[in-house]
Amino acid sequence: MLRSLTLVVVTGLVLTACTPPQYSYAEARALCEDKADAARGPQGNASFSVGTGGPSASLGISLSDSFIRGDDPQLVFDRCMNNLEANGQIVGGT
Repeated sequence: MLRSLTLVVVTGLVLTACTPPQYSYAEARALCEDKADAARGPQGNASFSVGTGGPSASLGISLSDSFIRGDDPQLVFDRCMNNLEANGQIVGGT
């Protein structure tokens, strides 16, 4: 009996892990807008903090593969939304 219960629980966890995430229309739009923004150019961030070890700072720059390929940001957005819709990942209305 314990072996069967373990099998059911493990199978449920595996299936849950394989399920693609679900997004509301607004969340999907925000996700795809972020991808389109990344296609427009390099993205950067900076952080500064002071702690017990003294001040620290960090800088970061990222380049998306869409930017490197020269993809049109509008096409990146459209492709993202189409893929999410085709995979059934957008739930709810528009």
